Amino acid sequence: MSRHGTARGSAANRRSPVAVESNEAFEAFYRKQGVVAEELWDDFIQTLRTPMPVVVRINRTKPHWEELHNSFAEDLRWSQLPWFPGAWQCDAKDYDDALRSQCSALNKSYALRFQEAASLVPPLLLEVKPADLLLDLCAAPGSKTLECIELMRENGHKSSQDGETGVVIANDADAERCFELLPLITRKARYPGCAVVLGNGAKYPAQFRGQDDQLLYDKVLCDVPCSGDGTLRRRPHCWKSWSVDFPLTLHQKQLLILCRGLHLLRPGGRLVYSTCSMNPIENEAVVTAALARFGGDVRLAPSDVPKELRVAKCLQTWWVPDPQDSGCFYKSWMEVPTSQRKPSGILVESMFSSGELDPRGCFRLNPHEIDGSGFFVAIFTKTAHRSFPVQIPSSRLMPEIPWRARNENNRYTVVSTDNSDVQSIVKFYGLRDLPGPLVAEYNIKGKLTQLNLVNSALLQLLQSHLNCKGSPLLVSLGIPLFKVLDDNFMTNIDVPRWRPAMEGAQILAQKMEKRVLRISLEQMRKLLMKRLLPMQSLLTLGTGNELKGLESCEEKLGGAVVGTMDGTFWVPCIITGSGLELYASLEEVGDPLPKLLPPLRPPVISATEEVMVLDKPSGLRTEDALRFVQQKHPGAELVSRLDKETSGCLLIPLTALSAKEFTQQFAGNKVQKCYVAVVHGHPPEKGHITEALRLVQLGGGTKYRAFVDDTGKVRRCWKMLDVGRILGVSRMANLHQL
Repeated sequence: MSRHGTARGSAANRRSPVAVESNEAFEAFYRKQGVVAEELWDDFIQTLRTPMPVVVRINRTKPHWEELHNSFAEDLRWSQLPWFPGAWQCDAKDYDDALRSQCSALNKSYALRFQEAASLVPPLLLEVKPADLLLDLCAAPGSKTLECIELMRENGHKSSQDGETGVVIANDADAERCFELLPLITRKARYPGCAVVLGNGAKYPAQFRGQDDQLLYDKVLCDVPCSGDGTLRRRPHCWKSWSVDFPLTLHQKQLLILCRGLHLLRPGGRLVYSTCSMNPIENEAVVTAALARFGGDVRLAPSDVPKELRVAKCLQTWWVPDPQDSGCFYKSWMEVPTSQRKPSGILVESMFSSGELDPRGCFRLNPHEIDGSGFFVAIFTKTAHRSFPVQIPSSRLMPEIPWRARNENNRYTVVSTDNSDVQSIVKFYGLRDLPGPLVAEYNIKGKLTQLNLVNSALLQLLQSHLNCKGSPLLVSLGIPLFKVLDDNFMTNIDVPRWRPAMEGAQILAQKMEKRVLRISLEQMRKLLMKRLLPMQSLLTLGTGNELKGLESCEEKLGGAVVGTMDGTFWVPCIITGSGLELYASLEEVGDPLPKLLPPLRPPVISATEEVMVLDKPSGLRTEDALRFVQQKHPGAELVSRLDKETSGCLLIPLTALSAKEFTQQFAGNKVQKCYVAVVHGHPPEKGHITEALRLVQLGGGTKYRAFVDDTGKVRRCWKMLDVGRILGVSRMANLHQL
C-alpha cells in the first residue's frame, strides 16, 4: 500500500524510458475511465514509464536559506518549480552519486526536504495560518506535516519559537512509522505546538472543553492510504502487481477517514483530501459519498490553484469494475449482481457516481502535465457542525496528561517552575526567562528522561476531555529542551544531571546567561568534524577573538550551548576533563552555512573554432562535460567518451562538419587512445601482452574492476600490468594501449 514541475515537452522529447513496463489490465481500466483524452494517451502512458525527476523543497524557515537557494539557482541541473517558491527539480539522468550524497546530507539536517511535486500541493491548498489547530490524520512519513509547519511560520513571519501559537497533530495508524519515523521527522521542525500520536484516523476521538463545546480543528489534512498507482514512475515494480480489486478494498476505509476528518473540522474550516492514486473509486467516488453523507453541512471549496500548475478536471462519471472479471464494468449500482455486493462481495453503493462534482474544488494532477506523479486533490469547507452534548467530569486540570502512552510507566506530566529539577537547571544555566509550559517525559521503565517545551494551545488540547474509552497513543510532543545525562557519564562530579538537547539549543541560547559560548565559523566546523575541542585549545581560544563567553562557564564542567558568532547556529555540548565535547547527531546538525557544491567544471586545454579539448576530471560524466561546452557552442557533439571515474583529455568537435570528420577517424581506428594508470610494482620499460580481461561488479553494480580470466575479452596492454591490483581506474574495459 502506498502513502505516497512544469511539463518538459511531448513524449517524443522526453528522456528515454527504462525497461518498458506494461499491464494490460491497467491500460484497459484507465482507458475505459477516460482519465485523459485519447489523443493524450500515448504521452500519459509514456510518462509513467520514465524515471521520476528529483524534487526538493528548501526549508525557508532556517537561517541562511537564501544562500542555499542561490546555490541551486546557479546549478544548471536544477530548475525551479514556478508555482512553489523554494522547490527545485532535477532530471533523473542528471542526479548522479555526488549530487545524491549532497542532497541526502542536506535532507538529514533539514536544510531541505525531498518531496514529489504533486505532494507539495495539498498543504499549500490548506491555506495554513499561524494560530491554526491542524490535524494530519495520516501523517507518515511526515513531509506534508513539515510543510504545514513551515507554512505556519512563513505566514506568521516568525523567526523563532516565541509567539508560535499554532498546533499540529501528526497522527498515523502505522506503529513502526509512528514510533520511529514521525518523531524523528517532526522534531526537525522544532515546533512547540507539534505532537505525534498513534491512532486509527477513522476513529480519531472527539474532544470537549465543555458539555457543548467540542474542540474542532481549523485545518484537517487527509492524505489517505491508497493503492498508489500514481507513483508508478517511482515504483516501477508495481506495474506487475497492479489489479482492479485492490483499490476496491480501500474505498470504505478512505471514506471513513474522510468523514471523520469532516466531523472534526470546525465550521468555516478547511479540509484537503488527497491520494497518490488515479483510480476514481478512491478519489471522486469517496468525495461524492462524503458529500452525500453530510448533506448541506459540507461542500467543496473553490480554491485558487497556482496558475502555473497544470491541473485536470475531476471525472463526473466513471465505471466500477467487476473484481472477478477484469473485462466487466458497471455504470450504476442497479447493474451489480447480488453476488458482488457486500457482504458476499466487495462492491458497495458509495462507489458509484451520484452527482456532479465542482471542478474548482476537486481536480487531478496528471503525470504527463506536471512531470511528476499522478495525484488527486479535493478541498472541503464546513457550514455547520452537529454533535451531541457530553458529560464532562468537573475536576480541575491534573498535571499528568490523560492520553495513553506505551505503558503505565511511559507518561507525560506538566512540570511547575518550583520543581527541584527545574530550579537546579535554572540556577546552573542562568535561565532568566524559563521557556514554558514544560512537560516531563518518562520512558517505558518509568525513568524521567527529558523536559519538553510545548505551547499553551497544545497543552490545552491534550488536557481536554476525550470522549472515548482509550485515546490514541501519545508518542512525542513539543521540543526537547533538556535531557538527562547517561547514568555512567561524569558521575564523580557534582553537576546537574541535565544537558541541553539538540532540538532546544537555539531556544536556550536566547534565554541563558551562563554556559553560552560563541566560536568562529572555522572553529565550529572543526568541532563538528572532530566532535571535540581539547581543553588546552579551548583555553587558548578563550584568550583570543575566536571564542567568547568562556567565563560564563565559571570553570565548571557540565552542559553548555555553543554557537557561531552571528548566533544563527547552535549545538549542545558538554565541558568535560577532555575539553568541549559535541553532544549531537552530526547528520542532523549539518553545516552552519549549507550550500550545494557546484558541479565539476572541466578546464579547457585547447580550443579552436572547430574543436575543443577538455581536461575531464574523475567524477564528471562525459555528458555533463558536453553540456558545459554547449552553453557557448550549441552545435557541440560527442564523438568519444571517457568513463565517469576516468580523468583525461576529452575531444569535443564544435561543428557538425568537424563532428563528422572525427567520427570517421574514430570509426577507422585512426585515433590512438592513451590511458595512464597507477600500478603496483616496478614495470619494465617495454612489452605487450594479450591477456584476456573480465569485469566484476563492485558494490551495487555501478562500478567494476577488471581481472585476468581466460573467458574474458582479449585486450592489448603493457605486459607489466597486474590488472587485479590497478588503482584509480574503475572500468578497465576501455584500456586499449599504453
